[in-house]
Amino acid sequence: MTRTATGRLLIRLRRSLLLTTIALIVTSFAVWRGVANTAETVHDRTAPAILAVSSAKTALIKADKAAVSSFRRGEVVLAGPGDDYQSQTALASQNLARAAELNQGGEVASRHLQVVEALLSEYLGAVEQADAHYRQPGGTVVGVADLWNASRLLHSGLDGVLVRLDDLILAQQGALDEQLSSGWTGPLVPALWMAPATLLLGPLVWTQWTLAKRFRRRLNPQLIAATVLLAGVVTGLAWTFPVQHDLSVARAALNQVVNGRDSRAQYENMLSQQEIQAMLNASCGQSGGCGPTAASLETSRPPASVAGDAEIDAGIGQTDESTVAATAAWWLQIVIPLAGVAIGALVLWGLQARIDEYRYRA
Repeated sequence: MTRTATGRLLIRLRRSLLLTTIALIVTSFAVWRGVANTAETVHDRTAPAILAVSSAKTALIKADKAAVSSFRRGEVVLAGPGDDYQSQTALASQNLARAAELNQGGEVASRHLQVVEALLSEYLGAVEQADAHYRQPGGTVVGVADLWNASRLLHSGLDGVLVRLDDLILAQQGALDEQLSSGWTGPLVPALWMAPATLLLGPLVWTQWTLAKRFRRRLNPQLIAATVLLAGVVTGLAWTFPVQHDLSVARAALNQVVNGRDSRAQYENMLSQQEIQAMLNASCGQSGGCGPTAASLETSRPPASVAGDAEIDAGIGQTDESTVAATAAWWLQIVIPLAGVAIGALVLWGLQARIDEYRYRA
């Protein structure tokens, strides 16, 4: 006895459908897991790392302004640089520690962090030295000069703390850009699950048409159910498209936050530099009398616009909302494999009866 032509065709169809189903299960789950991991990394590590560095920069500028104000008003004699200075420097240290813990920028970012921590320690020591000199009888001029030197550690345009923090932010943003433009969120990734889904849908429809034509049965309930499940899997995997959009929204919102904080920081920085200039002028007797470097402080200008707290907070909220939305479909990790297994089982069930009918001929 030999297999009939129809029997051999049905066996080939079954084999093809099962192999394609396996390919769909593997690729779709891999894509979902990869996209979900990327969204989770952005939500739990990359975005918080960027915000932590930005917060550290803002806190240091506020700390510097608080210290300068304390010296300018003479409060340093009684209370030192002040409680605001202490709280802001502590906040900056906490954010830098968090940035180190969450770092996604690799060795480059780690080196920037090490330099920033060293410069920050030097800055804190310089402020303490300025405080000690200012409290001594006749030490006002030396104290102001020490404070100016401390402030220069933050604001130096070549290797100051703020410049290093900007480099650190760029390193973290570069890591975020790489996460969103390559790997599992790259533009070609959807083809990994769309290709096997398309290859499975075509034979499913063609098999049902063949069975209806050869066996004169209009419906094969099992294959119809398999097709419906396939449509459900495709619908679930289409979740990757809004995830990519949400992550792009989060990237734009992070930019909004960083830029907004920078505009506020520039404004705060201008105020503190003006106060230092006033103290230097008073100590040196005339504007520019302390030398060309000190005189250059007079060129500070306010930024064209300053972001408000509400605008910055809105950017942080949008970042968190977008990244949380991107991680919401956790249930797909259960549904996709189960649906794939069910499709395979339905294909076997739907074709087996027809294969048995045309298995052999005498």
